Amino acid sequence: MLVTAVSPAAFEQAFGALRPHGTMAMIGLPPGKFAMPIFDTVLKRITVRGSIVGTRQDLEEALEFGGEGKVAAHFSWDRLENINEVFERMERGAIDGRVVLSLE
Repeated sequence: MLVTAVSPAAFEQAFGALRPHGTMAMIGLPPGKFAMPIFDTVLKRITVRGSIVGTRQDLEEALEFGGEGKVAAHFSWDRLENINEVFERMERGAIDGRVVLSLE
């Protein structure tokens, strides 16, 4: 979940909306603090990240790029039983982007 509102209440609401294993990326940080429940963070294995790089104009341009389809994630699929080969390719630097492993 991407949180750009400059409001501690918005950050708390966004955290509450995360599903297990969710990630909250905070941009446009408000002053002060916001409550983040330790119990939920640990049990749901929540990841919280932040960025203070750039301006609001930079953010607007970045979101426009994404909306126009100018940003693409590079990934490939592989099977879990090929994990050793995936690690070998990773060590050689032969992976473009990420590898998503299928558990089926």
